[in-house]
Amino acid sequence: MKKYIISGLFILLVITGIMSCKKTQIGYLSDNLRYSANPLTVIQGQFMLTDGIIPDNSTPPFKITLLNIRNKQTGIREESFFKEYDVAIWKTAYDPTTDTTLTLINAKRDIQKKLPFNVLPVSGQYLITQATENVPVGDYLVDLQVENPHGTKTYLGINTISVTKPVQYEYVNAPYFIALKAGTETSIRFPFDDQWVNPDLGQTTNTTLTIRKVANSPNQIVLKVLDKNGSVLPGQALQQRPSGNTFLKTLSTFAYKTTVTDTAVLYDYAQTRFPDVYWDKQSNGLNCYYRIYSQYIASIDTADAKNWFPPKQLPYGTWNKYPVNINIRFNTKLYSPGKYIYELKLRLTKK
Repeated sequence: MKKYIISGLFILLVITGIMSCKKTQIGYLSDNLRYSANPLTVIQGQFMLTDGIIPDNSTPPFKITLLNIRNKQTGIREESFFKEYDVAIWKTAYDPTTDTTLTLINAKRDIQKKLPFNVLPVSGQYLITQATENVPVGDYLVDLQVENPHGTKTYLGINTISVTKPVQYEYVNAPYFIALKAGTETSIRFPFDDQWVNPDLGQTTNTTLTIRKVANSPNQIVLKVLDKNGSVLPGQALQQRPSGNTFLKTLSTFAYKTTVTDTAVLYDYAQTRFPDVYWDKQSNGLNCYYRIYSQYIASIDTADAKNWFPPKQLPYGTWNKYPVNINIRFNTKLYSPGKYIYELKLRLTKK
């Protein structure tokens, strides 16, 4: 008797297993097709290739067509998505180690007409181009048509895309300087000389780095160094920092052209992100190191953060016992192309 019961259970399990493994009907097209990113953040002027559509067991192959992109608030079609714009593209990949002149860089670049937004017909991936810099900031609904072997459906507002302005720049770490006795490589550490006071403003206890974008072209950084009174040091005051028999990196390492003037050092760069991502995993990453020698420095200030109680002024003292050089370090990233002014203000007195 037990044998028959066991056999019956076995047959029931087999039938259940067969039914549970039954394939989705060929031609099934779900009402719940979707995208994993909803809303999807799109940064003006930046290339992006998204993940494809989530089919919800729908049967491929698919033919996916973009029908419309509408302003989420008004429901009106946003025409800028459907116009072509001039976009600078790389014909072959940029190599920051070899593309070291404007001639070499321009040989790899071209201008092409591009739509800001495309949908790949098989996968449903969104191909978003640099032409989105011409699309107004806002939230938009995407309307698609999806066809497979046995049907066609329209998906209104299948997801939202949020077009946002790019972050122009980032402070990666604290800008600061350390003093060292002239003629030596021995630093003179003062309390709190390399700690943040205000990271949003790029300020430490002895150094403030202010960044301003002043134009959309050319791609250039103008680095100015100011003493505590606002007087500008000559560009030639910024020297490479020695490290054994070589020198540490400066912005010149990452730029394809460097020009020294009476009031600044100019760095021409090929593209954003700048510095290029190639440098992220190199020795010392994106850190820039400079030295200013003692002929440009009459004295330096010390900071007493222990006795600082905001919003009161941070207490400073003056130190000029003997001639000093200073070592400077800062680290930034640019995400939006154009011309920037870097003003590096130091708590020192210019000679």
